[in-house]
Amino acid sequence: MLRIVRRGDRHDPRDLTVSFRFEGEFSSAFLHGNAEGILPGETVKTLVHAAAREHGGKEIETFGLALCAQALVRQPSISRVRVDVTERPWHRLEAGGKAQAQTFVSGSSERRTASVTSNGRQVSVVSGLEDLSIMRSAGFAPDPRAAEEDGAGDGLQRLLIGDLSARWTYTTGDVTFGPFRQGVRAAILETLAWHPSRTVQHALYTVADVVLTTYDEIADVTLALHERPYRPADHASSGTDAPDDLFLAIDEPVGVVEVTVDRT
Repeated sequence: MLRIVRRGDRHDPRDLTVSFRFEGEFSSAFLHGNAEGILPGETVKTLVHAAAREHGGKEIETFGLALCAQALVRQPSISRVRVDVTERPWHRLEAGGKAQAQTFVSGSSERRTASVTSNGRQVSVVSGLEDLSIMRSAGFAPDPRAAEEDGAGDGLQRLLIGDLSARWTYTTGDVTFGPFRQGVRAAILETLAWHPSRTVQHALYTVADVVLTTYDEIADVTLALHERPYRPADHASSGTDAPDDLFLAIDEPVGVVEVTVDRT
């Protein structure tokens, strides 16, 4: 669904996808065909639309918290509810050097995510991002020419291209989600940019360590990188002596590296 937040002439689109999971005493529906106590799909849709009008302009974590609370109040047979929210970002179109207030262009493939689980007494909030495309063309491993000179060549690839996803769990649901999300995203990108990582595993662990060190309110971090395989072109056949300036995408299985780091 698309929620347009109107602030005078300035509009802010929130492109949201919401899913629900319920747990509760629903055995009679499966054993005897008695659906009493189960929220019908139309009721869920009405609940989401009403919450979107009131909370859809806020952070997606806040929206998820509101949906969990309303579902538990509306249907006592539900013992636990999980709400997953994904947001597709839209960016303002620039025309004449000025960002337009009511015209937008689709951004990258990156998505913001939030997962809120509640039983009415305890709440778990997990924020994240998906499909953040990154490329690092140098500095990921030692320059092979320098390595050959000192006899320490290890064949490590210097070109890193992939799609990154991240999830982090808060220790409390009472945080300012927007600044935290911006800070975590910045920590991820800055660490990937500056840290002289030797392997993908090394890079992801360092990112998680930086996030946990920076934010006491985060209990654990999960990072996954879907690598896109590229290999240097055959420079011999083209008559060049620069083997590291032309790369070709390779059609082969995609490698995925994932790490979860917590405070223990």
